[in-house]
Amino acid sequence: MQKLIEVLNKAKEKDANFNRIFGSMCTVPHEMARKAYEMFIETNLGDYELFKGTKELEEKAIQWIAKLFHAPSSYAGLLTSGGTESNITALWIFKKLSGKNEVVLPKQAHFSFIKASSLLDLKLNVIECKYRMNASDVKKHISSSTSCVVAIAGNTPFGYVDEIEEIAEICSEENIFLHVDAAFGGFIIPFISNKLIDFRAKISSICVDAHKMGMACIPCGFLLLKEKKWLEEIRVRSRCTHTRFQASLLGTRPGAAAAGAYAVMHYLGYKGYETIAKKCMENTAYMIKLLDREGIKYVEPELNLIAIKTKNVGMMVDKLSKLNWYVGADEENGIIRIVIMPHVSKEMINKFVSDLKKVME
Repeated sequence: MQKLIEVLNKAKEKDANFNRIFGSMCTVPHEMARKAYEMFIETNLGDYELFKGTKELEEKAIQWIAKLFHAPSSYAGLLTSGGTESNITALWIFKKLSGKNEVVLPKQAHFSFIKASSLLDLKLNVIECKYRMNASDVKKHISSSTSCVVAIAGNTPFGYVDEIEEIAEICSEENIFLHVDAAFGGFIIPFISNKLIDFRAKISSICVDAHKMGMACIPCGFLLLKEKKWLEEIRVRSRCTHTRFQASLLGTRPGAAAAGAYAVMHYLGYKGYETIAKKCMENTAYMIKLLDREGIKYVEPELNLIAIKTKNVGMMVDKLSKLNWYVGADEENGIIRIVIMPHVSKEMINKFVSDLKKVME
């Protein structure tokens, strides 16, 4: 056993440490989430008749999310493995409900929609936009083949939020589904912004990842649908389990993820998340101040993500990695992506900006 532990330790040593990671939208899970995850590590929500207590925790976690996003009483919620599964599931449902196969979405949409297109035989009608998708552009792209529009609340390159309220009005008028991908922004926008990205706007569904700003353990995402009856479109008989039916993309689903999410949500509460979100924005402003002082160019941030402009992204990323800094690379937009997650401290920012200045000279 000791030799095996040594192998595991050596493998772990090769992993990047979060005190050097600036390019990830994930963070160190909260201690409460970790404890709960370990307690429920053997549970399977794909067969929840055997794990009724775990199922109750999943339902309570979904209710917590539903309250945050002002879901109507008719809503349904799913715990998923994250934004990719949530996005694919939403488009799967809306294709079946509409009988159409075109999806309108911004250029900055997550790559999971490319996967969804391949799996579901969808046509992606991509809107070219600089930082965010505007409602006026959506109106031009909608056609008789459009099943769904996708809007992003905290896009991957820039952390920008699409014009969701205005887009929702257009989709409502055109009788088209609107899915909001808030995988990243869902646990920060409600606490630092007045923008409506939730069901108070006329959206059809929204996804949010608890394993990002929610500080839950990986994997843990949520998908909320406006109407519970829509789940019937993907409901199947599950003959090999004690649970008779499933309405999810995954069969086996980790109950530990639900327990971890429930634990950290109820430990921190909405007020606790607001404190974390504001701290991240404070640290974002702090880094901006240092970048300005050093004359380093960037895209003005909306959330806790800074897109730093550079002429040679690949070279910059390589130089930083040699100094054990791990940042996001976006060669198409000519930026390196810095995400100010809860694990990022001012001391970490000081060291990084100092090294960044050196490699940019």
